[in-house]
Amino acid sequence: MLFVSDIRKTYFYRPVLKSVSFSVQLGEVVGVLGKNGAGKSTLFRIISGIASLDKGTVKVGESSVASGNIHPRKKLFYIGHAPGLYPSLSAVENLSLALSLRNIDVSETTILDALAKVQLSSQADDAIKIYSQGMLQRLKLALCDVIPWTILLIDEPFTGLDTQGRSLAEKMIDGWKSSEKSIMMVVHDMAWAIENCSRILVIHEGVIGLDSRTKNHAVDIQAYYDGLMV
Repeated sequence: MLFVSDIRKTYFYRPVLKSVSFSVQLGEVVGVLGKNGAGKSTLFRIISGIASLDKGTVKVGESSVASGNIHPRKKLFYIGHAPGLYPSLSAVENLSLALSLRNIDVSETTILDALAKVQLSSQADDAIKIYSQGMLQRLKLALCDVIPWTILLIDEPFTGLDTQGRSLAEKMIDGWKSSEKSIMMVVHDMAWAIENCSRILVIHEGVIGLDSRTKNHAVDIQAYYDGLMV
């Protein structure tokens, strides 16, 4: 479904991604881990078509994800650190705008239901500039819930969430798992990733240092990661 081949990216003469290749099939839930600055977020931005690459290819099926090629990007949905939303608009208005930009017609009831799912009903009409980081993170989860996607790229889904918010996010992620969809997540908790992902990718020194399915390999994956983080 998703094919990444020999991705390379340099910032200010410093190689961040030296040669990254992997593929993701439908139904896979992939945890992406690595040290700070390893290039995890850069990789997601390249896959989604937001950031350019120096060399390599990204394909969804047979179609290349490239500037101006809209069709394959419709199947991808990327949500990064920044909300990418408008501070002066309310949660309802932001979700409505995001849907309209994608020519998706849904009822306001559907939007309100998504906000209720992330426990933002009482702040649904407030300008999001007054939202805390945790509330913005919940709003991003609501956006993931209403936007149709085949491949979800979500960067650190638990950032800013308290215990209740994290539990809510985990429940939503479980609900998104499907044989007809794929999820890639940048996470920092290897134990959680092993338990909740079907596969682990670890980026180290610009390449994929580890690519392993979690089933029957938990001990080896954890040992590799612990050694890497020392």
